[in-house]
Amino acid sequence: MSNRSGGGSASGVPLMKDGEAVDRLSDRVERWAKKFQRANDEEGFLEGFEAKFRPEAEELARQCTPPARPFGLKEWIIAVPLWLILGAIVFVLSLLVMQPTGIWLWLFAAVGVLIAIIGIGYVYFDTTSEKRAAKRLADKTEWLLGVARRTGTDLIRGLNKR
Repeated sequence: MSNRSGGGSASGVPLMKDGEAVDRLSDRVERWAKKFQRANDEEGFLEGFEAKFRPEAEELARQCTPPARPFGLKEWIIAVPLWLILGAIVFVLSLLVMQPTGIWLWLFAAVGVLIAIIGIGYVYFDTTSEKRAAKRLADKTEWLLGVARRTGTDLIRGLNKR
């Protein structure tokens, strides 16, 4: 399998968990914030923070975000039964609750099949789309930076209160 969007490992499995990435980045931010010279200059801290930690956050996000990948056997084994079961549940519940007859029975069956098809299609699109993989990577980077930024600013504010 290819590693088309640059994230995770070649098999599409992330190299690290989200919590591990947050811990690494937060630890580095805490050490940096404690050494920050102008403890009462929060704006300066945020400017320096962005310049210093964005590349590291991007790298950590790449390591913990799965890339776009081909829709393989594992995805088929998980997605198809799951969405068929969900479509069947909708159909069976509509039978039990509304007890349709004639054309309504076929209409509810069609809705159940449609739910399964749309669900499988969505999983396929989400797994294989380069655009979605890039968005997940950007979102993960911003999330990591946000958590680390809060950690750093809380620490700076705490140092100011002393």
